[in-house]
Amino acid sequence: MLNGTSGNFICAGCDTFAALLKTFMTKHDNFEHLNNENYAVYLRSTINKYLFSYGTGLDYKKQKILKNHRQKIIKYIKDIIETPFMKETKLFVDSGGFQIAMGAIATKDMPGFIDDYHTFLRENNNLFTHAFMLDLPPGPGSANIFNSYNQIEDLNRLSYRASSNLPQEIKDKMIYIHHFRSPSLYNTWSKFLWDENLAEGYKYFGTGGIVVNQSSDMSIPVIIYTIPLSSVLRYVKSKEMKSFSFHILGGANFGEILLHKLFSYHIKEYHHIDCNITYDSSALFKGLAIGRFIPVLNTLGELEKMDIRSSKLHLKFEGAQTIEDKVYELLNGMAAEFGFKLLDKATEPIYDLTRDTFTRAVHMYLISYMLYIYRQLEITAEEYVKVIYPLYKDGKVTEFDVACNEYTRKINQGRETRKQQIKSYSIYKSLKLLENMDEEYNKYLVEKFMNSSDLASLNTNGGTIKFA
Repeated sequence: MLNGTSGNFICAGCDTFAALLKTFMTKHDNFEHLNNENYAVYLRSTINKYLFSYGTGLDYKKQKILKNHRQKIIKYIKDIIETPFMKETKLFVDSGGFQIAMGAIATKDMPGFIDDYHTFLRENNNLFTHAFMLDLPPGPGSANIFNSYNQIEDLNRLSYRASSNLPQEIKDKMIYIHHFRSPSLYNTWSKFLWDENLAEGYKYFGTGGIVVNQSSDMSIPVIIYTIPLSSVLRYVKSKEMKSFSFHILGGANFGEILLHKLFSYHIKEYHHIDCNITYDSSALFKGLAIGRFIPVLNTLGELEKMDIRSSKLHLKFEGAQTIEDKVYELLNGMAAEFGFKLLDKATEPIYDLTRDTFTRAVHMYLISYMLYIYRQLEITAEEYVKVIYPLYKDGKVTEFDVACNEYTRKINQGRETRKQQIKSYSIYKSLKLLENMDEEYNKYLVEKFMNSSDLASLNTNGGTIKFA
């Protein structure tokens, strides 16, 4: 049973999600299994935050923005928010900055895209709950897009200043992005934050670059995103703010949920500042759609990947129960909790052999279950934080490390791996980093462990783009 509140996970690809459920209800089911009312309650009680990108539809081959791009985006968004069961959800608009920085449009056209995005924000404030700053971080192919880090700095300054000049009612919805993943980026965004005060007036912050080069994070003695979080926290304190939100772009793996809940709890306990941490992913449904597996908590409290391919359904999951029976148990347990129609194993098999895929009702229930299990893991993490935090507060470092490691091991399918251990044992130092908020130490960490993230071809003084 869930607790009736929605989580902090932001689910990407909401246009596809909404269209799938809407088509099932209206075209294939006639509201027999699900209806707008009970599904709206379901989303309100599981995951009610959804992400749509302003970069949707950009063509990497043509490398130019179409004249009607903004109108198409507006239509997409209206279709989403006017879907009856989506009306109470919160829509986050991603700026499309990553696609732009990866070459979706020509570099010379980036200032025009910046202007177009901010026109959208000014004229359509009623269509979104939150929107991300348009940041243009360099990626693996950026040497073919940008001339130098000076040019990158100029383009981002142009965009951040455009956001800074928006009316306050729009800035209240904006998510200010603070980059840090290389010495050049750290220096540029520190300049934006501290010297140029481009974060003035925002109450929602965020950071990116978490997914890129994740393997290198194993050498860093702290959880990677506590570096920008501590910088933002220091900024928030300098402005005497009592609360703020912080978003982690791409930080939504199951094992990371505990970290988000713990750091938020610690900031409140130590600094007496409310910190609401959100996180997003586009990968929640990929395991289901491609790998045909779903995450399941077993009787030991370990998260398992249960293989639900048709050839595996007869195998045992735990004890005498087959995987097929476990699927119906999970889906009907969820259905009973929210007033969905119960699935009948005899008449509604898991697979439709004529279509060689899931039967439609089972498919929609499985998609819904992915939201359900994510929210369940959030609640579990929230409760576990209350158990282990006193160990940290009392200085019981060893016991705290062991407790963190035990939890992450369970979420890691009961396996204790080197990567999982390294991350677990860096949590204590991460909490200390959030206490001290030491910018010099942050800079040291970036220069020592992320120096290779800078592209040598861009580290020149030339190539600065100028704008009229």
